[in-house]
Amino acid sequence: MLSAVALIGLTIIHGLSFRGDVAPGVRVGGIDLGGLSPEDAKALIHQQLSPKLDRTITVRLDQQSAEMVPADLGATIDTTQTVAIAMRTGRLRSLLLPFIYSSDLRPVIATPTRPRIPATLRAVAEPARSARVRISNGKITVTPARTGSSVSARMLLHATAVAALDDQSRITLKSTVAQPAISTAEAKVAAAKALKIVSSPVALNANGNRVGALSTKTLQAAVMVRNENGKPTIAFDPDTLQPAIREALGKRIGAAQSAIWETNGERAWVIPAKQGVGFNPRAAADAVRDAALAGGIRQAEITLTTTPPKRTTADAEAYGITTKVAGAITELGDSSGNRLHNVSLMAQILDNRLVMPGETFSFNNAVGPRSPERGYLEGLAIVDGLMIPSIGGGVCQVTSTLYHAVFATGLQIVDRRNHSFYIPAYGLGMDATVSWSDLDFKFRNNTEHPLLIRATADASTMLVNLYSASADGRVVTRSTGDRYDVKPPEPRYFEDPFAPPKEVIKYVAGQEGFAVDVTRKVVLNGETLSQDVFVSTYASQPVTYIVGPGAYPPGDNVFEAPPFGWVSPYDPTPPT
Repeated sequence: MLSAVALIGLTIIHGLSFRGDVAPGVRVGGIDLGGLSPEDAKALIHQQLSPKLDRTITVRLDQQSAEMVPADLGATIDTTQTVAIAMRTGRLRSLLLPFIYSSDLRPVIATPTRPRIPATLRAVAEPARSARVRISNGKITVTPARTGSSVSARMLLHATAVAALDDQSRITLKSTVAQPAISTAEAKVAAAKALKIVSSPVALNANGNRVGALSTKTLQAAVMVRNENGKPTIAFDPDTLQPAIREALGKRIGAAQSAIWETNGERAWVIPAKQGVGFNPRAAADAVRDAALAGGIRQAEITLTTTPPKRTTADAEAYGITTKVAGAITELGDSSGNRLHNVSLMAQILDNRLVMPGETFSFNNAVGPRSPERGYLEGLAIVDGLMIPSIGGGVCQVTSTLYHAVFATGLQIVDRRNHSFYIPAYGLGMDATVSWSDLDFKFRNNTEHPLLIRATADASTMLVNLYSASADGRVVTRSTGDRYDVKPPEPRYFEDPFAPPKEVIKYVAGQEGFAVDVTRKVVLNGETLSQDVFVSTYASQPVTYIVGPGAYPPGDNVFEAPPFGWVSPYDPTPPT
């Protein structure tokens, strides 16, 4: 038999042999990790346990059920933390009780901060509702509080992952009862003060001067119970009082206004900035409450706050913007009212915009999407050679006018595309088209001074003027080449049930396609700064015919499908 000394010696040798490895007898999720290095232990856990998180678990939460796959929802096994715990487990006990000690640990589960659990389970959550106090015609009404249900998406996913690791296929969970911040009993106690604070009007003062008063009707509409420092307290709802306080303060308050520039077509000067004056709605509502509770003359002092403008007068003057450096004007022609509206709206967005030295201006980034939600109306856009109703029609009038001004200034053109078809109104090779969000017009302010865009539109013209410091002496020349790669228009025929029977009517005259080069040379003090060639390639516009019932295209021609959105000119009830 081994002596006690020998047994102790063997035990020590046994324990030392596992130094740096997981102690003997330590398991994680039923997997024996004893004697493995940390890296081998991580690999084994990942290999044998992680696939379990791909299982589908049926989760019942209160009265709702849904299927969840933990791995799909972001649940993982944190092998680093799991092995770190395993390495700290059983070091002494396995030394004292070799071949006997055993411990089975749960793996550490990691989940996203805000996992997306199924909608049916999220619907279980219902916020608690605090008791509310309402006063009407001098009578107090207390709306009872209501408990709610709270669901922790992270805890729900964690429980589902645990079930998957435990080889379960379904689990049943319960939501947590959410208590209201203010109970019905607390609201009734707090409501005892309600009639007092709405019993008569509260005068409003600002900077020591009387500015108005809040009527009892206004006070009654705004009264509420609020939890303050853990205690339900009668107060006034700031959102309800805010309009009445604003009306009383009138012109004493207003938003901050950055310094802008006024211009006369040749010169520019700074319109000074204005400091904003306002008030904190919560602080004002509390001041009204305190005055009402104090009794006596019931006067609330509204503390006015100031906010600085984003661009001060000094900042604007430091830019040195004084002189018009280029301008452009285009005719709006027979534009519809909607198109005029859109052009005017975009001009307002561009007006008084600064482009700093070295900055690249993007039309799409500056103007944003042209959508009904942002006030744009349906106009017309060129689609497959036809004018088709489109939200935001008129945008290319604005970009082309801006392009003319930028071109004449000698600024670097970064991105410019011509229209699919030639539009004579903008000049040969001098148009610029955009589309949200794939086609853009961009230019870079490659001067040493900020550039100011002034844009305006009326019923007949679109105007863009660019202002900066005194002109730096750039001389810009433009030359337009001859048309080349000319392509004659092809005929096409649309079948139209509304057109006169057995007639073929020319609808669009069409025009030839071609390419043209416009060369711009920019010279400063006798030195050429740049010489660029802007290539415009215009497609041929088909000669379009409308074919009435009973008529057919001549020769070997066939009917073509009109572009989506096309409306027959003969349709007696076109869509609005």
